Amino acid sequence: MKNNLLPLGTRDEFGRRAVAKQKIISVIQRHLNQRGFSVISTPLLEKQEVFDQYQLGNYQMYRFLDSEGDTIVLRPDMTLPIARFLSSTNIPLPQKFFYVGDIFRISRRLSGSYNQLTQAGIELIGYDSMKAELECLTIISQLSQELLKKSIEIELGIADFAPTLLKFLTTDKRLQDQIAQALYDKNIPEYSKLIQQYSDLPQYQLLKKWPRLFGDPTTVFAELNKFDLSFELESKIADLKKIITWIKKIMPEQNVSVDLSSRAPQSYYTGLTFRGFYQDGNDYLFSGGRYDKLLANFQDQTEPAVGMGIDVDMIADLIVPVDKSKKVMIYFDKDQWQEAEAKLKELPDGMLSLSETKADAQIEAKNSNATLLDLTGDDKLE
Repeated sequence: MKNNLLPLGTRDEFGRRAVAKQKIISVIQRHLNQRGFSVISTPLLEKQEVFDQYQLGNYQMYRFLDSEGDTIVLRPDMTLPIARFLSSTNIPLPQKFFYVGDIFRISRRLSGSYNQLTQAGIELIGYDSMKAELECLTIISQLSQELLKKSIEIELGIADFAPTLLKFLTTDKRLQDQIAQALYDKNIPEYSKLIQQYSDLPQYQLLKKWPRLFGDPTTVFAELNKFDLSFELESKIADLKKIITWIKKIMPEQNVSVDLSSRAPQSYYTGLTFRGFYQDGNDYLFSGGRYDKLLANFQDQTEPAVGMGIDVDMIADLIVPVDKSKKVMIYFDKDQWQEAEAKLKELPDGMLSLSETKADAQIEAKNSNATLLDLTGDDKLE
């Protein structure tokens, strides 16, 4: 049975990627230590009930039974275990924490996703000030510059924009979920069909525009200004504008966009969300937001909080170039060792075959995606 926890690749690629990941982690740890964050860690194994009420994306968890018959899981997320841990301690708040660790998720087959991911992140617990979000955005900008040597695009959103808008249309929770799901999936035919029943309402024109409410902030806000929004939505948009104004003032070179038509990174987010993605890639390197109600699931009293995850594996994939050069594996007899060493020095992509026979060396070269150089025969590449 194949182990899908690790990505495919050659030994050399694994080695270079592992070194890159350690360097990335060192940079992140140094940066966060300098900003006054305290390290926090949680167990790899957690009770399944910690994650039960949250939809953690398009993946499943690794489940086991302990000696008492309870279901335990390999942690698929870091924030929820930290929330559970904080609720069981008397640590005074507010506090700024950071973590580095592996999370485990069973991704869809052939999705191209890893099942074991290294994630770093921060949790700002007990802060209701907008400064907590601004701290996260600053860290995204600074780390992207240090690790990637260029800035990434920061995409801002509002986690509860959809439920806030939809609750003024209908009290049918099932219908609200159906509309939101079609919107998030970009299933425009289904979305158009669902909203058609509201064609007589003033909100209908906004609903028609909703799937395209993303991109340049000025353009998105100009569209929203055409509609009479509820006070609650206006307040959320006002906060979003304040964030964008701050970014343009403090980080004028930072690219920023808005997306009000996509799902929040996690279901437990309640306010501003932010994601950072490399312009040459399709997925997010940084992802976070405000989650003011999360601790209430583990204790009587809730606490304001903002958190952010950093995808170490994805950053490593960007830093480590794809090695397209062909390796050369040198096959030789034991009495040709000095000749093989000399040839190894000549070839920047060379490696020694330690196989006893040429047939075994051919298999070794194939497994390493290398061309075989036979010093025992015609000294030709195969």
